[in-house]
Amino acid sequence: MKPISPLIIALWAIASAVIGFGYSQWAVNNGLEVPISTPTLGISISVIAIVLLVMVVPIWKYKRTLTKPSAIKLIPVNPFYAVRVLLLAKAAAITSAIFLGWHVGVLVKQFTAPVLVADATTLNISAAATSVFLLVAAFVVEQICKLPSDKNKDV
Repeated sequence: MKPISPLIIALWAIASAVIGFGYSQWAVNNGLEVPISTPTLGISISVIAIVLLVMVVPIWKYKRTLTKPSAIKLIPVNPFYAVRVLLLAKAAAITSAIFLGWHVGVLVKQFTAPVLVADATTLNISAAATSVFLLVAAFVVEQICKLPSDKNKDV
């Protein structure tokens, strides 16, 4: 399975930032308000990131025992479980990039507006920050799920 490409993640973030800015501009021009994230979005994204990090703990423990010869041997991790965690990390990376881009686009619109509402920007900044947290968690989980390279390549 290919690793998460930072270029693809950046493209998703840029595309959603353009859409977020464009929608915000359209909304303001038509008499609507700039979209504001609710506090529950930041909480939900944080919970997803924490659950993802908790799910990778058995894989991390098993990989750690492979590098250190110890008396305690863990039962090998189910490979289907590891693939599911890895796929969840990939999906979380793309989703967090889209959320991050959207919030950055909306924040650019908010900061370029003649009137700045502190509560609205605080909620969007916190949602963008939790999106970064989920993105970092996804990349960490992917590195943990990565198979060790073969030292004896018989190719």
